[in-house]
Amino acid sequence: MTNELNIAANLTRTAERAHRRGVVPAIFTAALFGTGNDDDNRAQVAARRRADLDLVGLAVRADRKTVDKIVDGL
Repeated sequence: MTNELNIAANLTRTAERAHRRGVVPAIFTAALFGTGNDDDNRAQVAARRRADLDLVGLAVRADRKTVDKIVDGL
């Protein structure tokens, strides 16, 4: 469980770093794997504050220098 908490904290920190640099990450929450379509996926994310998302993954796309700063320490 501790490892899962650490992963979640790292993903949250990384997503915040992306937002601070003007990069909008693609986010993957645990709830997304229980829905069957994009509309439900978006509704799951929209129903929560960013800090309350159960992140299990994310993707960022930016120039290499920016991405390196966003993912530093992972």
